[in-house]
Amino acid sequence: ELPRAKHIFHCPPMPAKDLKPITKKGVTCLCFNGDLSMAALCPNDNKVYIYETNGSQHTTKWNQTPKYVLEEHTETVVGIDWFCGKDAKGEPVNLLVTCSHDRNAYVWKHEKQIVKHRGGKEEIEESDRWVPDLVILRINRGATAVKWAPHGQKFAVTSAAKVVPICYYNEERKWWACNTIKKHKSTVLDVAWCPNSKFVVTGCTDYKCRILSAFMEHIDDPTDDGFGEVFKNQHKFGEVLATFDQAKAWVQNVAWSPSCYRIAFTGHGSTIHFVQLLSGEKPVVTSIKASGLPYISVEFLSSKCVVAAGYDQNPHLYSASDAQGGDPTWKFEANVDKEVKKEKKGLGSFGGARAMFEAKSNRGQAAGKKASKKNTVHQNTILGIVPRGAGFMTYGIDGMVAYWDLKNQGFDAQGLMAEED
Repeated sequence: ELPRAKHIFHCPPMPAKDLKPITKKGVTCLCFNGDLSMAALCPNDNKVYIYETNGSQHTTKWNQTPKYVLEEHTETVVGIDWFCGKDAKGEPVNLLVTCSHDRNAYVWKHEKQIVKHRGGKEEIEESDRWVPDLVILRINRGATAVKWAPHGQKFAVTSAAKVVPICYYNEERKWWACNTIKKHKSTVLDVAWCPNSKFVVTGCTDYKCRILSAFMEHIDDPTDDGFGEVFKNQHKFGEVLATFDQAKAWVQNVAWSPSCYRIAFTGHGSTIHFVQLLSGEKPVVTSIKASGLPYISVEFLSSKCVVAAGYDQNPHLYSASDAQGGDPTWKFEANVDKEVKKEKKGLGSFGGARAMFEAKSNRGQAAGKKASKKNTVHQNTILGIVPRGAGFMTYGIDGMVAYWDLKNQGFDAQGLMAEED
């Protein structure tokens, strides 16, 4: 089982007017370490900044200067994931993986000591840096996303090369190698792991969502954990176990539920789809047409609660009638951001000119046209969601990182987060 962070944010909600962008260029990806004391993010370039959070979900309370800056990539970093847990031998592990449009991935290990040899003697010096280890991906197009398997012994990288490398550490050769899944016909945009670390679900621009086997004999436990009746070839690496084409558009994002038997994926045609996996029967798919613009991020907060966000700049909450049943009814609950109207401030001639320039450069708004600024916390596309206890965090092109507590937003957090009916 994936080790759960013991520390959960318990800070009071911060008014939207007090939130400020943490970067001026946007945030393309974000993740946290095991105890949530550090956050790693990409400011829409080739660097990764690691901040000390000081135990707060509000970026204004983080140390405003990054403690570490990782600069190995040469193009925009599009994927970051952090694994903190234990390896197969029970040793503590603290690894960060990144991928980029430069077609490379790196596994970063925090180094606290350096062993140096001087005069035939070993000397230990204190250190405090992140050391990169190149991953052999063998792709000829840019990477698009990366996710650690829940047990932390392998990770998946999606790419524009139509393949998904499943990467692992080769103990004999002392490097990160990969086995490649080659079942896609176009760019693979996203990937998510089943909690048992044996399967992945992918979203692709060939209009399909697929469940594939990522089972590796030298890493994974071959014992049948109940999926033998769901997928016949569950232990055949690279096998397509199920395909879903209900999106009829690019499949932008995918997610796998904590219960293992539910999947969610979003389509670029403003749709969201929920899959119920069944033993001995075909999966049941529930499709819902969103009322607004397309979603490009989706996550399970629990087996019966899903949050999706994207171009609407407002997270949307969906819920199921039960957490464990085989025939759930999914429905749209409400917008998470209540869009509280902000106080208008008078602008001088200089301020008005600056606002007009920002509207034109940031939103393509022509001069003289009425401003279309929304009353949402995010003022541009939301690019990602990070579940956090009975809530979640969002980040996006506007450089904002916001924390949403379900209870504070008026939802029945206890009921939505319940894993038992």
